[in-house]
Amino acid sequence: MKSRYAFCACLVLAVTDAGACGMSSTAVPFETDGTQLARGAPSGELPAPPAVVTGIVRGIGSNHETCNDTGLVTVIIEWPRSRYKLRDVGFEFVAVGGSVPYVIFPEGPVQGREARRRSEFLFLWRDGPPSQQKRIDMQVDVRAVTRDNQRGPATRLRLGSPAGG
Repeated sequence: MKSRYAFCACLVLAVTDAGACGMSSTAVPFETDGTQLARGAPSGELPAPPAVVTGIVRGIGSNHETCNDTGLVTVIIEWPRSRYKLRDVGFEFVAVGGSVPYVIFPEGPVQGREARRRSEFLFLWRDGPPSQQKRIDMQVDVRAVTRDNQRGPATRLRLGSPAGG
């Protein structure tokens, strides 16, 4: 009887994973107090986040079930000492220019995997096989956002990767 349940559990796990890539972003939504984000001048209390793109990996095939059609971008933020601790801020990633063929970054502020004053973000998109990929050449503004919707100045990142590689 126990082996029958174990077989059923394995079958359920296999079926739920059969149609989709099992990878997920490390970015999680950052909850604010719900008021409208202030789009005016940045708050003087928040520093511009020292953000760096540490890697771009393009898809290598067309099989979404094995994630080999998935593109990855890794961004690291080393949060400076300030009035706000890293756990008290989220970060907005907004494409502001260049060639933006994919939706890579979520709408609204997010938090990444945190270790001391360092936060790592892994963003995913469905890239496809090299023969179907588009060139990436985009600028992205990254800024800190507090729970009460204060926004700091942006740091501009450049993401670049040729099509098919």
